[in-house]
Amino acid sequence: MFSDLSELYTAMIEIEPRNFVSHFIFEPVPFLFDGIVSDWIEWKTVLAENIDVDPRDIVLTGSAALGYSLNPVKSFKSFDDNSDIDCGIISPHYFDISWRYLRQLRPSWLSLPSKTKFAIKCHRERYIFSGTIAADSILELLPFGKEWMSALERMSQIVPTNGRQVKLRIYKDFDSLRYYQASNISSLRQGLVAPVEEDSGDSEISVIPTEE
Repeated sequence: MFSDLSELYTAMIEIEPRNFVSHFIFEPVPFLFDGIVSDWIEWKTVLAENIDVDPRDIVLTGSAALGYSLNPVKSFKSFDDNSDIDCGIISPHYFDISWRYLRQLRPSWLSLPSKTKFAIKCHRERYIFSGTIAADSILELLPFGKEWMSALERMSQIVPTNGRQVKLRIYKDFDSLRYYQASNISSLRQGLVAPVEEDSGDSEISVIPTEE
């Protein structure tokens, strides 16, 4: 998808973040599948059948999609043998089930482990407002968690995700996923561009290299 980091930097600088999501996350075959659309469709069809969603509503994100991570804390880490597979599931149905369950869980959530309590707090304060359920951190709590965890175990046994951990996040709609990804891209973009003062007093855009 991108031959090197400089191509990714250029695209992020030149393309508005929400449009970047369409060009490089929603529409193309993910980096993981090396441009082979039939392999991508077959893989997400298997996952879709096991979690009861439509294959069209499955979107890879992160380094498996682009070849480089867009997580602001990972400094554009390239996809490698240890990379997880981050997957967005567009499902108002499962979003609503999750949201209602988390709301009803409030009387007992204080007895949960600290890491789980923190994840629930993040949902209350940030994720749910933006139309996101970070199922990668609370999947075992959700009503459909057991079935989905079994599905993810199966996906870690088939090509090309064999031996890798597949993680899911649920989004209320495509706009919610676009918003989440575009927000990350906007943050990264700020670190890629900086004013460079010329002798004339004008400025230009320069790319600041980021170490992986």
